[in-house]
Formats: sequence, structure tokens, C-alpha cells
Amino acid sequence: MTETKPVAENRGHAIRDIFGRTKAVIGVIHLLALPGAPHYRGGGVEAITDRAMADAEAYLAGGCDGLIVENHGDIPFSKPDDIGPETASHMAVIADRIRREFGKPIGINVLANAAIPAFAVASAAQAAFVRVNQWANAYVANEGLVEGEAARALRYRAQLRADGIRVFADAHHRRL
Repeated sequence: MTETKPVAENRGHAIRDIFGRTKAVIGVIHLLALPGAPHYRGGGVEAITDRAMADAEAYLAGGCDGLIVENHGDIPFSKPDDIGPETASHMAVIADRIRREFGKPIGINVLANAAIPAFAVASAAQAAFVRVNQWANAYVANEGLVEGEAARALRYRAQLRADGIRVFADAHHRRL
């Protein structure tokens, strides 16, 4: 009898590995509009960072175990291939400052569903994880058809030599 090897390697328990516990509360830092977004009104990275730092401090004072940084102020969200490098570069600077200041695990979510820019930001900011809304399937969202980018994103993560960055993805189910 031959032994069957699993298709994918066991990556352990992401929450426990990152936060040292089996359940964690993660505060979501909704960044103000970044350069390139319709509602960005100037002021540079410092104004956006100041607001993000105040939010991080409040979340952590309230007992959060970690933080996730997302470009929520960039509404309406672009599809992943339309997100400019200015989004990733500004998010990386801000996320790195938050990580350095507070020393807590951070994650990155580049909306909407932009796994590759999220890995770029996470790699630069030494974030522990990325969040993507749709990892493997497709669905219709307010941005239109959103497709999971697991294959492309994991290859990109490998190119970055960033295998330690974990993926937190939404789980969707269908009702029949």
C-alpha cells in the first residue's frame, strides 16, 4: 500500500501562529482616501498616517490583539488590475509605521480583492497576513465580477520569498 501525500502542505493554525491564541480581535483601520482615489484632497501621507495612528491606538487601548490596514477611503473601489502603485506605496509606509509604533501583528487588505498589491504592501511593511474577500471563486459585487486570484497571488508571494505572510479569506457558501 502506498502512502498518499496531501495536496497542500499543512500551514498550521494561522490565528494561533500570529496572535498566540486561538481567537483574536482585530481592529480595522480604515485609511482616509489615498493619492489617486477620487476623494483624496491632498495633505500627503502624514495626515493619513496621523489618523491611522490614532485609530490604532484606540483599538489597542480597547483590547484588540492586532490590526488590519485597508484603503477603505478609496471608494469607489477599483478592480485589482486598476489599482495604481501609489496605493500600495502609501499603504506600505503607513502600515510599517503602525507596526513599528505598536509592535502588534498587522494585516493588509487592499480593496477590492487586490491580493497581489496586498502581498506587496505586506512584504514591505512586514505584515503578518493579508485579507482578500474572494480567494478562489468568483462572485458579483458592487465592483462588478470579482474573481479570486489564488494562483497568481501565491506565485507572487513565492517570488517575494514571503511564504510567512498568511492569507485570511472570506468563506462564501451557496444556499440551494
